[in-house]
Amino acid sequence: MTQTEIIAARIEAILAAAGLTVRDDTDSLYGFENKPCIVIDIGDELADNVFGQGFIYWNLNFDLLIGADGENPKLAPEPTRKAAHEALYADRQLGLSDFVVDLNVKQIQRAIDVENPAAGITRVAYQIKYRVQESTA
Repeated sequence: MTQTEIIAARIEAILAAAGLTVRDDTDSLYGFENKPCIVIDIGDELADNVFGQGFIYWNLNFDLLIGADGENPKLAPEPTRKAAHEALYADRQLGLSDFVVDLNVKQIQRAIDVENPAAGITRVAYQIKYRVQESTA
């Protein structure tokens, strides 16, 4: 497994251990049942320019897409967002201190599903910094 795959699996395990429902596809967010739920969207990675250290430091972007129904749709995902954030920030190295350096939240976006106006969709952007030896990727 790559470090990215290990990190993705660890994020899912942390969220599941916190009692949160993690789904594999975004259709779950827009469905009329099985909410609240979270979809993990692994994004791009960008290397830091660090020379002569023997390591490559990567910045891995990922989003948590959270769907929930409620009377105030934009706020319906909030309890799930809070629980997910607290679970991830309990150990900002995700229990992977041998290569994960840090985790940071970046942005929160809120929307309402057009087809299901009772459903709120919140996107929370995070970035993880991790390192690998220069000879591996």
